Amino acid sequence: MAADGHYLLQLIKSRKTWRVLSTVVSLPDTARHEDLDQLGAARSVNQVRSLLVDLGALPERDEYLHRLQKWTTDQIAAIPHSADQLALQQFVRWCHQRRPRKGPTTNTQAANDKRELRLIFSLLSHLNAAEQTASTATQEHLDAWAVNAPRDAFRVRGFIRWCAKTGTNRFLTPPDYPRLSFRIGGSLGPGNESALQSALSDQNHDPRMALALLLNVVYGIRVHRIVALQLADLSITDGIASIQLGSVRLDLPAAATAWVDVILAGRIDKRRFGGAAHDETWIFPGYRHGNHQLASSLAARLRKLGVEPAVAHQASSAAIITQVPPAVAARILGISITTASNWHKLTGNAVTPR
Repeated sequence: MAADGHYLLQLIKSRKTWRVLSTVVSLPDTARHEDLDQLGAARSVNQVRSLLVDLGALPERDEYLHRLQKWTTDQIAAIPHSADQLALQQFVRWCHQRRPRKGPTTNTQAANDKRELRLIFSLLSHLNAAEQTASTATQEHLDAWAVNAPRDAFRVRGFIRWCAKTGTNRFLTPPDYPRLSFRIGGSLGPGNESALQSALSDQNHDPRMALALLLNVVYGIRVHRIVALQLADLSITDGIASIQLGSVRLDLPAAATAWVDVILAGRIDKRRFGGAAHDETWIFPGYRHGNHQLASSLAARLRKLGVEPAVAHQASSAAIITQVPPAVAARILGISITTASNWHKLTGNAVTPR
């Protein structure tokens, strides 16, 4: 009875989700998270779970951390050598679970931890195939794995350093960290330029996606910051639309005023463009009650429009750093002022950070 009617109608339209909710309501005792964990597909269950948590019918639980820990436990149990199992359990306990976090784990943080663990599992599998373990491997074994490993093989460096620090294996040097060079005057690329031109001229674009495209391609804002924007961050003053990015308020191009007006007024055609039927907080509402869209989902939608978010970020960052002071560029791009100052120096404008 306390649920938002629009959100409840969304649940009714999804048979799987409605079935989950009906099952929870019919439970003889008060529902627990463990009960929902047994009820089927994660998306359907999480839609119901987020609603019950928001209404106070379930206590809050760090969902991304819970799923990551369960996945990690299952993967470690599948490692053939008990010595490697013990080493990885201790590494996760001391380097992941003891890490201080501000608030619940985000999807991005969980994805990064999971990617790091996948690479460590890959390394251990390679060592086991060579009849070695983390404690007996030599630098030659590690280098042989790194040759054919993905570009982000450097992510295993935390585990390698932990092995050296704890005495598990003191003779390994982690793979190098491949730093990307800052390229002044980088091109947006034909795909990004075409998508930007289409967003500025085509009235059939979802105004939220047009705004996301503009922020990514022109201002270099990364997708994880875009999805976290709230309606309160948008405003229109004297016919000029602006958006709050941390402590910086950006005036947007004239073409964006119409998009912002539609977004703030809630006049988006949800049947045509998708999204939550009712949300008073997020510009990009997610499928979970009270949560914004996942960064990976927005990135996938941008790619469908012809935008490569990483390329757009790099090219627009190179343009911004030559036009505004490092302190402002750092706030806009979400980078440290030291990095912004170093990039600024590369343009020939040596500025010492304050």
